[in-house]
Amino acid sequence: MKKYIGELKTHPEALFVLGYMLFPLLALVVAALGFFMVLGGHKIFGLILLLVPAQIFIFSAVWAINNRKRLLEEK
Repeated sequence: MKKYIGELKTHPEALFVLGYMLFPLLALVVAALGFFMVLGGHKIFGLILLLVPAQIFIFSAVWAINNRKRLLEEK
């Protein structure tokens, strides 16, 4: 598994899919779920969803975009 994840770092196409499609979509879904949890009365769990997993997906997207840019500049 680590081998395949390590190989993902060398393919700009995979990083494009992760950085511009998958991670932002997951961040949006988790943020919407957290927002609806807050509106529904589950404030603590909703805030946890807004602050932890959504931010992880956002930073992962930024990481993938930066690695993709670095790979394209090297080629």
